[in-house]
Amino acid sequence: MPTVSIITPLYNKAPYIGDTITSMLSQTYPDWEMLIVDNGSTDGSWEKAQQFQDSRIHLLQSPKQGPGAARNYGLTLAQGEWIQFLDADDLLAPDHLEQQLIAAKAHPEAEIVACHWQEFTDANPTERILKAPIGIGQPNQILRDKAIAFAPWAVHAALVKRSVLLPDCYWPEQLDQYLAEDIAFWFKLVSQSTVVYGTSKGALYRMETPQCRNQSFNLEKWFQGIHAAIELNQQYMLHTNKSYTPAQCDNLMILYSSIYLLAHKENSLSIGLQALSIASEWLKNYFSVAKKPKLAMFIRRLIGLKFYLNLTQSKVSK
Repeated sequence: MPTVSIITPLYNKAPYIGDTITSMLSQTYPDWEMLIVDNGSTDGSWEKAQQFQDSRIHLLQSPKQGPGAARNYGLTLAQGEWIQFLDADDLLAPDHLEQQLIAAKAHPEAEIVACHWQEFTDANPTERILKAPIGIGQPNQILRDKAIAFAPWAVHAALVKRSVLLPDCYWPEQLDQYLAEDIAFWFKLVSQSTVVYGTSKGALYRMETPQCRNQSFNLEKWFQGIHAAIELNQQYMLHTNKSYTPAQCDNLMILYSSIYLLAHKENSLSIGLQALSIASEWLKNYFSVAKKPKLAMFIRRLIGLKFYLNLTQSKVSK
């Protein structure tokens, strides 16, 4: 059995899938398998992938559409001890798997090994922005407090123990029609797994590709995706009888407050009102669980969240 199974959903990424596969063939750690799961490509992506002849590469056809469905299909067939998700337009630096497995060996208790990643664009491929995973250098609870509202890292910036990826923790396929499905996927996992951090910076995240699902920003779709993911996280909290921490309420309030401000900027009244209402509810929930509320939260409650947000936004824009 291979040590690592790389699972790559493939949908109309013909210009990139070759580079993605090549980045795997260049790994200094050789004991891996790559499951490329096509789910309806029509641009020659499947044919491009077939050009690579390596016994470690397995080409599969997903029985269902959507990135989550393709990843889950790959999970049912993966043989590795560890799972590495890798989208079909992203890359791994040659020593990435080796460095991640060194971290895993140093921490036998690890169930997720997260790391930094680098963002780049085709226009400036050598100009890269280094991003840090949420929770690095902090207790696991800090990660769980933030992950309820924000994806903690790029999809391929974490190595996951296969044993924790039970069907209940598969990708939420009901979110395949939305954006931000990784918020719900990672929150459930980090809520019940031991997370450690490696030193690799070799997860390379290609931004602004033509087929990227969030390339053409649409506030309504973005809000719908975020909200659907958060609702799943709330269901998880309910089903596991977990109580919200003050920090979780705070982060959810911050998330919906940021959506309100963006909607206000784009003159999207309906989304703005919805986001403000939800943010206000999380502010209320914060005070129901916080034993020592922060001063900034008292101020929000005293003057009203809408006024507070508009006031702080006007100061920032000056």
